[in-house]
Amino acid sequence: MDKIHEIRVEEVHDHGEGKLFYRVYMEVNETIKIIGESQTKPELVRYVSEVY
Repeated sequence: MDKIHEIRVEEVHDHGEGKLFYRVYMEVNETIKIIGESQTKPELVRYVSEVY
């Protein structure tokens, strides 16, 4: 089973092309995988689930 260590969102300023975008990526089993890129700022929400 894969182990996800963290998920991150970073704001990227591309000064060469004059672009601003957001990159979402995660660290899985000590490798980084880019999930996607967006020009819209993502809304970050934290959910806590309880297992009964």
